[in-house]
Amino acid sequence: MTATDGLPDAALAERLAHKATGARPAAIRRFPTGSQHFVFEATFADRDAVVVRLSRAADRPIVRGALRQSALLRPLGVPLPEVIASDADAPLPYVILQRLPGNDLAHVIARLPEGRLEPIARRIVEAQRVAAATPTAGRYGYAADPASAPFANWSETLASGVLRSRTRIAAAGLFDLALVEALEAVFASLRPEADAQPATPFLHDTTTKNVIVTAAGAFSGIVDVDDLCFGDPRFVVALTLAALTAFGGPVAYAHTWMRIAGFRDDRLFRFYVAACLLDFLSEEGQVFNGNQRPTSPEARQRLLGLYAASLRDVT
Repeated sequence: MTATDGLPDAALAERLAHKATGARPAAIRRFPTGSQHFVFEATFADRDAVVVRLSRAADRPIVRGALRQSALLRPLGVPLPEVIASDADAPLPYVILQRLPGNDLAHVIARLPEGRLEPIARRIVEAQRVAAATPTAGRYGYAADPASAPFANWSETLASGVLRSRTRIAAAGLFDLALVEALEAVFASLRPEADAQPATPFLHDTTTKNVIVTAAGAFSGIVDVDDLCFGDPRFVVALTLAALTAFGGPVAYAHTWMRIAGFRDDRLFRFYVAACLLDFLSEEGQVFNGNQRPTSPEARQRLLGLYAASLRDVT
């Protein structure tokens, strides 16, 4: 089982889809998003489509984590796609999944009437409540199981994210590092409040990506759950609000999510939003897995302005 240049490709995805379903795909296309995996849709003439998620050998632990989350959360009612076939030990590990109808929420959210957004937010809150009831070991950060969470407190998790943004911004050279220093100064005063947060498990990527809805706004499910985050579950709402602010869409969706979940909109939450916008700034000039977000000087300047406004909101 090989692929061109040792990387997953469409030919491998086609062979695996054929093997798993017994039917030869009529077409294979790679999804244009994703920074970690190589994800393909296989469509057929006479059966439902499947998703073939291929990974590098180095990402084998992530594939195992995804299978663990599916086995943990799907029986509890979290609407993850069915695993049709998988092999985490293959030279290029893979998972073949049910294709949920629709696309990422980001593709349709701007066209949906407000009345269609609240039911989606309620389904996400419900899934997050299920995740929050799963085991925690009192440790923080991103991990496939609670005991493997990397940090002793929540502030360390947040600091690691800011450090990642600093490293990317320094490497790309598109923005002044003073942007990071300003947020780090704010964060210093918020560390005690951050460290008071319990290590609550939450689905950290149910933003405008990975939440699958139809063109009409019907909720289909959640994809790409490789691990959980342990900490303050408001962080994923802040990430969603930052994405809607930066890339377009009704920010009311995030506010609705906050209301349904009963979350506080306080200074720590606003810091999360600023940190997420800084992370978006740090992605400018980066190439992830062959997928690079289109950018321009005008887009960068707009994003910079949004970050500056968010920073003022938390200072």
